[in-house]
Amino acid sequence: MPIYIPGRRDRRKRNRLINAKRTIVVGLSLTSMVDMFTILVVFLLQNYSATGEIIYIPKDVKLPKASQVKELKPAHIVTLNLKDVVLDKEVVAKLDDVKAQKDWMIPKLRERLSAMLQQDDILAKQAVAQNIKKAIPLVPGATPVPDESRRKVTVQADKEMDFLTIKKIMFTVTEAGAVEINFAVMKKEEPLTKTN
Repeated sequence: MPIYIPGRRDRRKRNRLINAKRTIVVGLSLTSMVDMFTILVVFLLQNYSATGEIIYIPKDVKLPKASQVKELKPAHIVTLNLKDVVLDKEVVAKLDDVKAQKDWMIPKLRERLSAMLQQDDILAKQAVAQNIKKAIPLVPGATPVPDESRRKVTVQADKEMDFLTIKKIMFTVTEAGAVEINFAVMKKEEPLTKTN
């Protein structure tokens, strides 16, 4: 039996040109590629935060860690860094002055936050009033129930901040008309457990 060189065989035993170039045609499977890109898009959409950045954390503020956390909603932000009390990127008081005062109320913080919350109420009522007029006829003498879901404030304070200063901030924020106060924290990393 003769020994043949490995490679493609011509079953009809036709003479081939030895130096002829072979053309290779490969079909690209589009179905597999579309499946791969679909999985990639779904994966990226799952991992992408749809809410975006809720709060900006300054470099000089180190937030405390907590094991029980919930997602923050957009709200006005009161930041306590080591020098200032900041309301939505506007400095309203010096931290040394807040610590030194005996009174619990921080007047400028209360004034600015109260004005912001009232402005939010006016804008929200205007938007809701336009939608309600279309859907429900107004009853004479009826008073609308205030929507307090927008009267939220988020406090982000350095983990080294003393509690009395935070309590003064909370008192002032409550007096300004905020209904819900949330604290910005970092989620504590849970240790990995081995399963046998």
